[in-house]
Amino acid sequence: MNYSVAISEDINSALLKHLIRDDGQEDLCFALYSPSTGISRFSGILKEVSFPEKGDRSIHGNVSFNANYFDRITKYALQKQLGICFIHSHPGAGWQGMSKDDIRAEKMLAPRVKAVTGLPLLGLTTGNDGTWSGRFWIKSAPQTYLRKWCISIRVVGKGFAPHFNNHLLPPPNIEKTFTRTVSAWGNPKQSLLSRLKVGVVGLGSIGSQIAEALIKTGIGDIQLIDFDVIEEKNLDRLPRVGKQDIGRSKVEFYKSLLSYVSPRKNINIEAFIGSIAEEEIFKSALDCDIIFSCVDRPHPRYVLNQLAYANAIPVIDGGIDASINSKHDNIKQARWRATTIGPGRVCLECFGQYSPEDVALDMSGLLDDPTYIENLPKEHFVKKGENVYAFSLAASSNMMLQFLSLVLQPRGVYYGSKEMNFTTGTIDSDFAFNCKKTCLTPTILASGDATNSTTTQVSIFNNK
Repeated sequence: MNYSVAISEDINSALLKHLIRDDGQEDLCFALYSPSTGISRFSGILKEVSFPEKGDRSIHGNVSFNANYFDRITKYALQKQLGICFIHSHPGAGWQGMSKDDIRAEKMLAPRVKAVTGLPLLGLTTGNDGTWSGRFWIKSAPQTYLRKWCISIRVVGKGFAPHFNNHLLPPPNIEKTFTRTVSAWGNPKQSLLSRLKVGVVGLGSIGSQIAEALIKTGIGDIQLIDFDVIEEKNLDRLPRVGKQDIGRSKVEFYKSLLSYVSPRKNINIEAFIGSIAEEEIFKSALDCDIIFSCVDRPHPRYVLNQLAYANAIPVIDGGIDASINSKHDNIKQARWRATTIGPGRVCLECFGQYSPEDVALDMSGLLDDPTYIENLPKEHFVKKGENVYAFSLAASSNMMLQFLSLVLQPRGVYYGSKEMNFTTGTIDSDFAFNCKKTCLTPTILASGDATNSTTTQVSIFNNK
């Protein structure tokens, strides 16, 4: 099992403001976290911080806390059924190790935290440059707790800043095949990109192109999710497929293809046949750092929306809307849009990518009932199947730009949602950054497994 932590940008800013002192001394605080349990990664999602009150700690070069402060945080943890995180700062820069005093303090806390919360103690340390390091204390035997270092600490919001443990996930050697790619943004950013685990949900005309674009960008750990097989109707939109491939699983086909065309020697490509709304596949997606949503149905979009906010995993979503004119002799309109959702960003429902009513219909199976579909208005999305390969190219490109902007943040600018209008040749970027006041999505922020456990319980639809 790997271990990681996710911190929203708002909480990260508040923590650094408290922990990095002008006088250079160390400081501390406690926080609460939600567990997020994937197939191969356990994450702590910081939920809220309990900063020390007057008399709660003593600053003396090093720093110590008193019993009242710890008692207060354990009371909060019990009330809210959350894990406990002990956080302190070091005066140095970069990923921080632990002093003997640090180890002694966390070993003392670990059994008490486990007894109260049932969850392992999470320890976090920041250097004076804002770099995070972390570890969980896992009970391995009676009165025995092992320190398990986190592979990464992710700061998530309008940007995405992972702090990697170079011992557990060393930066790979950047091969000559990426010379021109690296020339655009340099070795440090390429080292960051190359260590991300990225999921692609939906291997249709958009997702298949994004998967190959990720490989060509140097991503070395990719997860492919799709339940479907290649059909004759896919041949004009799926890249690299031919008539001989009809009937093959999409994820298996593209796993084989990507392994063949990858410029990197060592890559990991996981193929999952199924829907993101199935429990085991949903849990596998929790192992990812960033996910591409390339689905065209409301229920999987709803599931990915829940996943993004509950687990602080950015999800990049996009899609195409096109239709023919009344004479059937030319295109009437075509648009494609892309957005990134997660902490600090507008959700898919508020962005207009699905409605609760359509999610309910999808889950009921009515959107696959020909009789029901026949009675829907002609403008309903389920009746729109128009798409061409060129539009898929454009949509996947826009989603890749969302991804690169999120990770690279060249000028610290929030690269917001975009929509291209093909018939006018214009790009609309005037979209809200925040959810509507009535939106319920913010209420699940950083809730982790508490939300995950209910998200897939109602996955009863036929996603074909």
